[in-house]
This record gives sequence, C-alpha cells and structure tokens, in this order.
Amino acid sequence: MSKLMKYFCLVLLCSLLMISFSYGEEKIEGLVVGNNVNVRQEPKMEAAVLSTLKLGEYVSIVKSSGEWYGITLNDENIGWVHNKLVITVDEEKDLIKKGIVTANVLNIRDKPDITGSNIGKVTKGTEITIIDKNSTWYGIDVDNKKGWIHSDYISIKNNYKTGKITGSKVNVRKDPSQEGEIIDSLNLDSYVQVKGFKEDWYHIIVKENQEGWIYKDYITIIIEDTAMTSRGSSRSSLGVKAIAIAKSQLGKKYVYGASGPNAFDCSGFTSYVYKKMGIELPRTSRGQATVGQKVARNNLEIGDLVFFDTNGGNNGRISHVGIYMGDGNFIHASTGSRKIRITSLNSSYYKGRFVTARRFF
Repeated sequence: MSKLMKYFCLVLLCSLLMISFSYGEEKIEGLVVGNNVNVRQEPKMEAAVLSTLKLGEYVSIVKSSGEWYGITLNDENIGWVHNKLVITVDEEKDLIKKGIVTANVLNIRDKPDITGSNIGKVTKGTEITIIDKNSTWYGIDVDNKKGWIHSDYISIKNNYKTGKITGSKVNVRKDPSQEGEIIDSLNLDSYVQVKGFKEDWYHIIVKENQEGWIYKDYITIIIEDTAMTSRGSSRSSLGVKAIAIAKSQLGKKYVYGASGPNAFDCSGFTSYVYKKMGIELPRTSRGQATVGQKVARNNLEIGDLVFFDTNGGNNGRISHVGIYMGDGNFIHASTGSRKIRITSLNSSYYKGRFVTARRFF
C-alpha cells in the first residue's frame, strides 16, 4: 500500500472517530419554565449553586440522574437542574420518563428479572420516574429506592410540569396574547399541568382535551423538595389529572343511576373519574366513604372525595359525594341543578352537611 493511500486511510479513520465521539452524547434542547432556576454542582438540593437560569432560557441537556437534568455550562462543564423546571422541546427525546403504577401492589426487584430479590413495593396510582430500561423491565427511583419493575404494570405519562395559580379569576386564553379569546378562568391556588412556554405565556392543560395559555405573572411552577416522598409528588400531578377529567364533564346531565359517559349521578360521576385514573371505587357514595384514607376538612387536597348528608339534618348518613378542586370548591353531579357543576363547600346548603372526606392516591 502506498504512503498516500495509508495517509488517506488514517485521515478517514480519524474523521470517523471524531464523528462517533461527537454523537456519543446527544444534546437535547430544553426550555426553562421557572424563574431564577438554580444550576447545581450535583443532582441534589443540597449541592452548591453554580449559576442561575432565567424564565424562557434554552439549555442543552446531555444526561439525567433521578429527577435531575445534566446541562452543559459555558465552560463546557456539567451543571444540574431539577426536571420540574425544564421542559424538553422534543418530548420524544426526554431523558426522564414518568409512569403511573396500574397494579394494586407492585414489587420492586433488585435486578430486571422475576427471580430478583424484593426490595420494596409501590401501590396503584403512584407516579414513578423511569431512569433505565432493560427488555420488559423499567429501572426506577422511588422514595430513594432504586430497583426494577415490570413494564406491563406501568402506564407511561407525559412529563408535564405542575403549576399553581397565583391570582384570582385568572383568564385562560385560546392564544398566547392579551387579545386571545378567553376560554376559561381559574381560581387562586388552583393547580394546572404545564406543557410549554412561549413569549411570556405558559401553555397549560385546561381540561382533559382542552389546552390554553396563561400569562407568566399568574402562575408559579411547583417543585417538590427532594426530601418529600414520591407519594407527595404523585398526589400533586394525579390531583391535577383528576380535576382535568372531572371538569371535562361540566354541564352534563344528572340522571339517577347513571355512570357516564353522557349522564351521571353523584357516585357514578366520582366512579367514572377515578376509573379514568385506573382506580376502581364502590358504586355508591356510602360505599365510597368506607374506603381510602380518611382526611380532615382542614387538610383537603385536590382530588380528595368529599361526602355529605343531604337527607335533612346532618346525622352522618352519607347520601352525596363530589371531588375537591382546591380553593374551597368541589365538582359534583348536582341533584338540585341536575347537571355536573362546581360548588363551594361553604355554600349555604353544603356548609353544614359535610360529613367526611377520603383520599385514594
């Protein structure tokens, strides 16, 4: 082989190696949806802060660890931001996948095999973070336990962020503009799912099949502290989902004995919503009040079921049920209005008829 040919082959080999190296760690574009977001030295809340990012800023994501994205800094080093504060521009490339447990109880194993030792359990409705995949098994991180669960019992969900409304009667618009058509309004402390950000406007999920836009000044992105359990994280996102499903039924008729999809009675409505969440409830309001975790009225969270005695005097005999929405309101199939509607817990009719509340996720 001539020297010229050897030189050409060497150059070609070096070029291929350089191409291989450059594609070895794909950069994924991310959009910052929080303001003054801390970039940390390690993927944990206690780590030193290296810099901060502004709302609407773009970053390059190159890796992930648990709930954290590793991003490239100006000096080409890696910094870490919590995934709740950054949205990947291309959802398909998101390094952090989320899932909901669909089995009543699911074992976590120490290896991706049915023979693996059982190192913990997760229950139905729990949100998990998928950090790895091996054949039909997902590698997960739940409550600081790393292990493997079978993919047959996990429903993959979008990694949307959770936002909290910071104003009263905040308008939701069809387009990201002050001139956009108003399609809904949200109360103070309501929760929404956030899927994007554009020119000072948050792109949110209003109802199950409806989206809209809220101006940046009226919403804050919620990030659960890493010291919180995954159940707390799960409650926030699952509660938002439950209310989105419930609100999509607003205005539909009340019909005794009906459980959807075009008409409901009170317990048929709650059963329908929870079934969409993968949770089976007893059919009657009285039966539903016997399951789940009892919750005090002053500790209600979105998605909790609220029960009432509407038989005259409040003797604790449950006859009506609805779903708590936050801000002192609940959504229910109303016998009085004969439709799905939103009512205040402190309304003159329901204030003295509250009996109990139950939590299921």
